[in-house]
Amino acid sequence: MKKKNIKIIAIAIMSLVILAGIVVVGIFGFNKELRYGQGQVINVYVEQMVDVTNIKKLVNECLAGKTNMVQTVEIYQDYVTIKAKEITEEQKNNIVNKLKENYEFSQTAEDTTIENVTATKYIDIYKKYIVPFAVSGVIVLAYIVIRYHKKGILKVLGRTIIIPVFGELFLLSIIAITRIPVGRYTPVLVIAMYIASIMMVIRENEK
Repeated sequence: MKKKNIKIIAIAIMSLVILAGIVVVGIFGFNKELRYGQGQVINVYVEQMVDVTNIKKLVNECLAGKTNMVQTVEIYQDYVTIKAKEITEEQKNNIVNKLKENYEFSQTAEDTTIENVTATKYIDIYKKYIVPFAVSGVIVLAYIVIRYHKKGILKVLGRTIIIPVFGELFLLSIIAITRIPVGRYTPVLVIAMYIASIMMVIRENEK
């Protein structure tokens, strides 16, 4: 099979994946990492420094292995926040009572409330990456256009914009379809795809 035909087939498959990704995002949205997603939280003041690993083990038992997050939020590590997508009254009571078996503190299961937490907006998650990514993108774009201007500025400009955008849309579609959690490690994937796309742009311009 000729290289041109292979390229056309690859572009067609990627386009279908992107369309499927748009449909999935439109219906279900992205699957946010628990720390950024909507969920429920209970806070327990244990009144002493705690072993987070031990508490995580207790919480896993009470939530039957359901995905959860355990954090200490005070400087003395004596205030524990437990988050999961859903926490029932029974699970809350079990968690607090299990903690009381291992630590002495005054807060009871009856004193502990389940709080609903809204999802963090994407702009708030990734705002620290926007300016550096935009600046580096402009620098790379200017460099490639200057280096390959003899190939035709509009042609080079189009490749340098379209290929990375197409690559990022493909990546985000894969993330949406496979339900990979969007969170702390997503920027690493985005940067890796951007680098791969720019390498492809350079290879196309070298022909």
